[in-house]
Amino acid sequence: MQNKVEEAKKILLGNRKNGYTLPTNNKLYPAQWNWDSAFIALGYSYFNLDFSIIEIETLLNGQWDDGMVPHILFHEKDTSYFPNHTTWQCGKNIPSSGITQPPVLASILRKIVEKNKLNNDQNSRIIKVIKKIKNYHDWFIKFRDPNKTGLVSILHPWESGYDNSPIWDQPMSNIKVDKDLNYKRRDLEVSNSDERPLKTDYDRYVTLRDQFRDVQYDPHKLYEISDFNVVDVGFNALFLRANKDLLTLAKNLDLNFDDLNNFVSKTENQILKLYDDNINDFFSKDLKTNLNIVVPSITNYFTLFANLENDQLNKKNY
Repeated sequence: MQNKVEEAKKILLGNRKNGYTLPTNNKLYPAQWNWDSAFIALGYSYFNLDFSIIEIETLLNGQWDDGMVPHILFHEKDTSYFPNHTTWQCGKNIPSSGITQPPVLASILRKIVEKNKLNNDQNSRIIKVIKKIKNYHDWFIKFRDPNKTGLVSILHPWESGYDNSPIWDQPMSNIKVDKDLNYKRRDLEVSNSDERPLKTDYDRYVTLRDQFRDVQYDPHKLYEISDFNVVDVGFNALFLRANKDLLTLAKNLDLNFDDLNNFVSKTENQILKLYDDNINDFFSKDLKTNLNIVVPSITNYFTLFANLENDQLNKKNY
C-alpha cells in the first residue's frame, strides 16, 4: 500500500506546474481544470498542505468578476488542446473557458480543513478562499436558477463533468448545429478515437460554445439563449452538499452565510421531486422541452452524497 501512496505523490508532483497541476501527464489536457484541481488539492493535503492551498488559490485567481469559476484556466498559451484560449476568447485575469464545472470545492475544502491543523497564515488564506467560494455559489443561485426554483441548470454537457454521457443524448439531439462550423479537434491526435466523443457530439459542443461567445458569455443571457438547459439531479446533489459544507466552514470560522439556508431547504425538497416511484430512481429535467431524462446513471447516486435531510426520504424505497 505504501508503494501506491508514494506512486500517487510522484504523479501529482510530476504533473505540477507553477501553482497548479495538470490532470494527466499526457498531452491531452495541458491546462488547469476546475473540479480536477479540487481533488488534486485533496491529494496534496495528505503530504503538503501548502501545495494544497496554492492549488485552490491558483484556481480561484481565475474567478470572474461575477463569481463564476471557469472549468478551464489556460495559464500557458498552449494551443495543442481544443477548444483552447484562442477559441473561447474570454477570461479576465487568466485566459479561460466561458463555462463552469461541478462546484465540489467547498466539500473538498471542508475535508482538507477538518483533517489538518492550520497555522495563522494558512487560516487567513483559507478564509479568503471561502469568501470566494461563497461568491461562486451565489453566482449559481443568481444566474443558473433565475426563477428561484431551488435547482440550478447546466448549459453545456461539459459543465456536468461527465461530458459525453448518454444522459445528454436527448437534450443534445435538439441542438441545431451551425452549418459553418470550422474547427480542428486536437484530442484525436493524442488519444484513441474510440475513447473520445463522436463528431456529431463535438459539433453540438462547439455550436453551444459559439452561442455563448456570441453574447460574450453574459450570464444574464445564457440561461435563455442556450439550446441546452438541463436540471441534472447529480449536479444539483453535488451543489446541495457543497452549500451544506460551505455553511459548516463558515460557522466554524465565524463567517455569516446564513442567506444560503433558504436555498438549501428549497433544494432538499426539490431534489425529492426528481424521484419517480414507478422506476425507483431519480431523473433529470430538460428545461428546453420540459421532458424528463430517464437514464440509469451512477450520478443519480450523488443524492447519497448530498445527505438529504427530509422525512419523505425515509419513505422512499431505494
